[in-house]
Amino acid sequence: MRYRVGIIGCGKIFPRHVEAINKNKDYHLISICDTNKQTLDNTVVGEQVKRYQNYKDMIDAGDINFVVVATPNALHFEHCLYAIKNKCDVLVEKPAVLDPAKLSILEHTAKQYSQKIYAVLQVRLNSTVKTLKYLIDNKIIGEVRGFSLVQRWQRPREYFDDWRGVPTLGGGVLHECGIHYLDILCYLLGKPNVLYAKTYNTKHKDVEVEDTVYANLDFGNFGGTMEVTIACEPHNLECSLSLLTDLGYIKLGGKAMNVVEDMRFGCEWKNLEVKNIINSNNDVGVPNSYGSYAGSCPNHPSLYENMKDFTLQETKNVLYCISEIYDHCGIKDYQEQK
Repeated sequence: MRYRVGIIGCGKIFPRHVEAINKNKDYHLISICDTNKQTLDNTVVGEQVKRYQNYKDMIDAGDINFVVVATPNALHFEHCLYAIKNKCDVLVEKPAVLDPAKLSILEHTAKQYSQKIYAVLQVRLNSTVKTLKYLIDNKIIGEVRGFSLVQRWQRPREYFDDWRGVPTLGGGVLHECGIHYLDILCYLLGKPNVLYAKTYNTKHKDVEVEDTVYANLDFGNFGGTMEVTIACEPHNLECSLSLLTDLGYIKLGGKAMNVVEDMRFGCEWKNLEVKNIINSNNDVGVPNSYGSYAGSCPNHPSLYENMKDFTLQETKNVLYCISEIYDHCGIKDYQEQK
């Protein structure tokens, strides 16, 4: 089956989807939609691609069967629901929803209308993450005893000039930036309980959204710490996950969790075994560049090739974890903030 694709939202991540669609013979771009006419007119996708300012008009035209939702976070639920009810499969950018309770509504509706819905969690496709997943699942590096998750990124003031600076549209820093790497923690180890969390706004005092979150997370037999900040200067410094195990230590790092920075195990043969596995999968990804700042590794072409692995169910753990972290900070529902 070849999907006829319509994209809602022509923002910063839009080119990654177009690139992935053009590289995959199973997808064909039919139409795009954005409420901003200037953005729509300036988008380079080819004259044959139809342009709409209203997403319902695009879907109602009846010539697409797959919708990519790449709009402000608070609009994802509305756009996904309409697409599903009009017989389109859906791929939704992160976060799939701001309120995780709405995931079950989307899942139920998709089942009711015999449609499929997928969520963008493309950092799982980093070769470093895939390798660490293999090492953990096969108990090659032993049992995990503790962890440290650190994301120290930079975001300029203009980053918040659009919907990202409005809590009711974008949510918090964990929804927009931290979600990918907190998802990796959940993907590797399961969903943690939140013991403590606190938010800060340290850089742009006039912005409503926090720029830093600290949390202590518990996995039952072990725990660890999470630090997510976009207040660094002058650029992204690191994005790392360190694991302590009963056999040693391993750290994914770089600026987008795209490098194995360090590993130390108690015996030489174990070091050699792990090193050989890492070297056999050593494809270092290049983070997205957005001009004045950088993001995560795109991996969108691989995402389209492995769509079945990114069902809505896969995003539940990280979205509920984010919700619980904000609960601990006294932020009960970002959608209801003024």
